[in-house]
Amino acid sequence: MPFETILGQGQAKHIISRAIENGTVAHAYLYYGPESVGKKRMAMEFAKALNCAQPGTDGACGVCPSCLKIDQGQHPDVFLLEPTKASSTARDAAIKIEEIRELQKKLGYTPYEGRYKVAVIDGAEKMNPQACNAFLKTLEEPPGSTLLILVTSNPYQMLPTLISRCQGVMFHPLPPEALRSILETHPDSEGMLDEEIELRVLRSQGQVARALAEDVAEIARYREELLALIGQLSFRRMDVLFQWSREVARGGDTQKILEELLGLLRDLAVLQAGCGAEALNNRDLASRLAPLTQGKSRAAVLHMMDAVFRTRHILNMNANVQLSLENMLLQFCEAA
Repeated sequence: MPFETILGQGQAKHIISRAIENGTVAHAYLYYGPESVGKKRMAMEFAKALNCAQPGTDGACGVCPSCLKIDQGQHPDVFLLEPTKASSTARDAAIKIEEIRELQKKLGYTPYEGRYKVAVIDGAEKMNPQACNAFLKTLEEPPGSTLLILVTSNPYQMLPTLISRCQGVMFHPLPPEALRSILETHPDSEGMLDEEIELRVLRSQGQVARALAEDVAEIARYREELLALIGQLSFRRMDVLFQWSREVARGGDTQKILEELLGLLRDLAVLQAGCGAEALNNRDLASRLAPLTQGKSRAAVLHMMDAVFRTRHILNMNANVQLSLENMLLQFCEAA
């Protein structure tokens, strides 16, 4: 499947296509950017283009035996490494040194079928320290006819020594038109109405997985409750505000609710700055957000946002949910 079928990411496609065309493929690349915007898929297309039996001007043919084997994960010269959990009870997935050593052993041989051996390490920031140090040796002295592609959504969690030895390729959030096209043809979006697809696109932050994972009905309920909450911020309505805190503490998805609250406050600040509805994350609520900016200074809204950030932080440290939310709302009333 040629690069042109990957929607969005024009800059990344241009960099990779020119490198192949000019014969200037680097030995190692770092693909970095938001989650679920096409980094891993682009890496696999790069591997296909380098090993395709009938490559075209815009990438691999997608139908030759080499391309089909890569699609099926069966090509002997293309390796995909991803974080795994050590056990079902492990908290975080990681890439361990044993996996890196096994990969190094495979890269030590000459290509078996293709022109290049290609190793794609997805979630490269999940390499543990021992794995990073072992992989650094491969980056410093890469085997011949080998391409290494590190994929990450959090480059700042990686060792600087790894980053410095790779050519960086930045990926951006997908534009709305690209995301809309993906959702319209995605199997998980079968049966979605146009209005729901549009809402998912608006709220996705340019990420496919985020757009597909949204529970639209739940989000609509949260937003209704939060709009009512923001409209009643007053020390004279503490009974209503504290009732909301009790209900959320009893069984709400607190972090998700606070994320929604932060998004609404962000949109209020954007409107106060004089921006139009096109700049809002909750664009469909523009007519209802505008009246809420009345009587609140921009400094007050920013103070509320800061209170939400602090509340999310202390809740991650297992603070009491109800008390934390009540304290946040007291700060809201003081700011308002």
